[in-house]
This record gives sequence, structure tokens and C-alpha cells, in this order.
Amino acid sequence: MCKAISPNVRGIRDQAKRRSIFSYLKDQKASIYFLQETYSQLKDETFWQNEWGGKMYFSHGSRHSKGTCILIDPSISYNVQYSYSNNSGRIVLITVNINGQKVSFCNIYAPNNPSEQLEFIQELNNCIIDKSKLTNHIVEGDWNCTLTKKDKKGGTLWKPTQFRHLLLMTMEIFDLIDIQRARYPNLNTYSYVSKALNVKSRLDFILIAKNLSKHVKSTGIRASIAPDHKTVHLCLSWPNNSPRGPGFWKFNSTILKDENYTGEIWELIPRILEKYESLKDKRLAWELIKMEICDHTVSFAKRKARDAFQRESEISKQLEELDYKICNSDNLSNIDDILNEYESFKIEMRTIYEEKGRAAIFRSRCRWVE
Repeated sequence: MCKAISPNVRGIRDQAKRRSIFSYLKDQKASIYFLQETYSQLKDETFWQNEWGGKMYFSHGSRHSKGTCILIDPSISYNVQYSYSNNSGRIVLITVNINGQKVSFCNIYAPNNPSEQLEFIQELNNCIIDKSKLTNHIVEGDWNCTLTKKDKKGGTLWKPTQFRHLLLMTMEIFDLIDIQRARYPNLNTYSYVSKALNVKSRLDFILIAKNLSKHVKSTGIRASIAPDHKTVHLCLSWPNNSPRGPGFWKFNSTILKDENYTGEIWELIPRILEKYESLKDKRLAWELIKMEICDHTVSFAKRKARDAFQRESEISKQLEELDYKICNSDNLSNIDDILNEYESFKIEMRTIYEEKGRAAIFRSRCRWVE
């Protein structure tokens, strides 16, 4: 199994936001992640990779614009045979060996300036020809373009652009298909929604070689904690020959700030002391006391994680239901209550991952340094 997801993160230079995004990504249980608008620079590579805990491949932009990167899940040992990035912060590509099959993954962030789009599509075409595995390649990211009238609702009247024509030519030349539209030709779903502009668009999509389409198990668009864009995802049904084993529980000291936990421990301690007061071997008594506290802590942490997961699942379900209503509405100005409720749930989800980002510091094997 190989799962890829692609969010436009609109800048992750802020460390708290970056930790939050990384925690969110890891919870998606994907194999490969494609980020656009990272605002990364060369000097950030080592530190960001330490925070992520795995390999990252960059095409750098500036501190305030562009930047793309591909992240490999730290628990997966993909054999990356080749990598390429351009100098404009818009294209990064890797070729990996998955179960004996070479596959090229290309992450893009297309310009919205028409004068830059021609140069971009030419560079992308050259990249596909020279750098990728032509029969097994996947290109995904933020295209700043809609392919059909069905991919946009509201705002100015849709009309085909020159960039759209060029992109369709690229798809024809390299035998690429828009897998989302191919699988769901009549589905109204959008990756970008702007209440201010009263517009919904599917600007983020995945182009996949027809040769690989038979391996696609699922694809779609779902809500994320990223500011403006939703996340597009793709799941390929290659078997996983190296399943991940069980992990180790690690004590996270942030639990000491939880009043429910500290209250339970204060109530537990007298009972434990009474239980082992007859033991003459004080060292044994001390070890048993620690074991009892540890056992209760593990139980509490698992219970807390389970409750948090249930709440997160509830929020995700609510976001999906609200997103369906938003995507199928004709006018954003008439659904203020739905939009406000959607934003409220999204903020709560973002808060959850900000907390996970802070907690990740204590679980990380690397040393976090500001």
C-alpha cells in the first residue's frame, strides 16, 4: 500500500505551525507527502528534517513565497533512486522503488501569473521527459488552474485559459489522467473555497499515468488544518511487504499539566503506600510504587488519547458533512451559518494539532533546538 497526500500549507517557517503540520501529516498515515508554499530556504533543510524525523526533498522559494517539498514517512524505508528540484521553488521530483517497481512522484506549485505559466509548463515537460519514469509517474500539487467548468463555482465566469490548454496538451503527450475526475466525473468537490470572493475551485489535483490507474484504490479531497486549501489524497493498492510493528510507550511530561491526571495520582498515592507499607525491603517497595504509578499513567494516557481520537473523528465527520453542503451550494453568501460552523470546527482541529505539535517535542528522538 502506498498513500500520498498533498496540502498547500501557505508557509511553515513558524516553528509552532510547522510542528502542528508535521503532527497532522503523521496522523494521516501516508507514505509520501507533498507540500506547497513551504517558504523554505537552503539553511532550513537540516533542522526541518530533524523535526520531521525522516528524509525531505526540497525546491526552495523565499521566506515569503513559493517552495515545495516531498516528505517520506520516517517509518518507511523507500529506496529513493533519484531526486531533482528546480531553482524556482515550484518543482521537486523523486523516483522510488516500491516493491520492485520504479515510480516517479513530482510535486508542483504552479504560478498564477500567465507570463510565468508558459515557462513553468515547459520546465515541467522537460522534467517529466528527462527526470521521471515515464510509464509510472504521478504529478500532484497546486496548479492554480481549473481544467473544466465543473471545477469552479461562483466568482468570475469560468473560461478556458492558455495555461489550461497547455496543461491538457501535457496530459495528452504523457498519457496522464486527472484521477479524481476520472473516478468521479459528476462529483462536486473543491479544494479551495473563498467566502470573500464567493468562489469555489478545484485548484489542487493529481495527474497519474494511465498505466498506474489500475492500482488506485481511492482518491479524493478532504478538509485539513492548512489555512486555505484542502488536502488531496491518493491511495495505491500495492501490497506492503514490510508492515510496521508495535511501538513503545513513551512518557510525555506534558501530561503533568493535566489537572485530571495529577488529581488521580494524588488520590492513588495514599492507597499505594497503604498497600505496600508492610514490606520491609524499601527498595522493593519503591519499585512497586513506581510500577503502580506507571501502570496508571499508561492507562490514563491511552484513555486520553482514545477520547481525543474520538473527538477528532467527530470533527472530521462534521467537516465532511459541512464541506458537502458548501460544495453543493450555489451561493456562498447564503450559507453564512454553515461557513462559520465549518471554520469553527477547522479551528478546533487546528488547535488539536498545535497541541500534538507541542507534545511531539517530548517524543522525538532528535534534539529540538530553536
